[in-house]
Amino acid sequence: MTATFPWDGQTRHWRDRALAWGAKTMVRPMLRREASWASHRRGFRTAAALRLPARARGVTWRPLALGPGGALEVRPEAPERRLLYIHGGGFVLGTPRTHLVLLTHLARAANAAILAPAYRLAPEHPFPAAPEDVEAAADAALGWRSDLGPLFLGGDSAGGCLALVALLHLLRRGAGPLGGTVLFSPATIVDPARPVPEADDLLFPEILLHRIGAAYAGAADPSDPRLAPVHGDYTGAPPTLIHCVAGEFLEEDSDTLAARLHAQGVPVTLEKVRAMPHAWHFMAGSSPLADDAVARAGTFIGALA
Repeated sequence: MTATFPWDGQTRHWRDRALAWGAKTMVRPMLRREASWASHRRGFRTAAALRLPARARGVTWRPLALGPGGALEVRPEAPERRLLYIHGGGFVLGTPRTHLVLLTHLARAANAAILAPAYRLAPEHPFPAAPEDVEAAADAALGWRSDLGPLFLGGDSAGGCLALVALLHLLRRGAGPLGGTVLFSPATIVDPARPVPEADDLLFPEILLHRIGAAYAGAADPSDPRLAPVHGDYTGAPPTLIHCVAGEFLEEDSDTLAARLHAQGVPVTLEKVRAMPHAWHFMAGSSPLADDAVARAGTFIGALA
């Protein structure tokens, strides 16, 4: 296992400092309010729409009737590989379209066609609805753009959790070969009774983590790998890249997952950034550190294809 800190956090662009400041002083207080999930969803969609490009240079997207909830295909002009990417949002927010800026940058960095499936959200559809949808989408993705070689997987935050669920599902099926996995601040231990780690998280208030856990997991068995994929069997899994923030609430999730993958013989690289918000990749195009992180993920994928 390789654990590195490629971003020292000492000298960085003013845009990165502004992103960290805005997350801590503006977004985090809003997330502390016990507003309805519908209200949080509207806010997230609005914020994402403000960053949505009309069309990114050399990258196009279109909806596909693939999987139980449909999907968004994002692709550069001449993709060389394919990636199933699961969006984050704490299992309660988000759609493939809210993540379109990130998907666009990742498609370009990896020169990959990306399939981003929709899945049902809690609390209206608690666990195991999302894993069921993602497993079905993974089955469908096996036949999508198969001319581009092995299927890669990826996801951020809750989407990282669900990407691991998809990986475990495909491993059980014996589907493959699989290309590799990229995970951005993944949630890997989803247990409402779990003590929240001490952390200086710039984005998440502790109360939100408790709300998400109750809304999504409820009374489900916390040892179920579909809920907490850190308990899964990854024997035979392809190489994995994990990014997280040193000091965020989910840093322990990345550390524990990396150790488990390494123990099961999976090549794993863990890279961390300091003094940035959770899943900072979401701000690709506005943050040099986000751009660099996405570029590193693209390089990782390209080296495996």
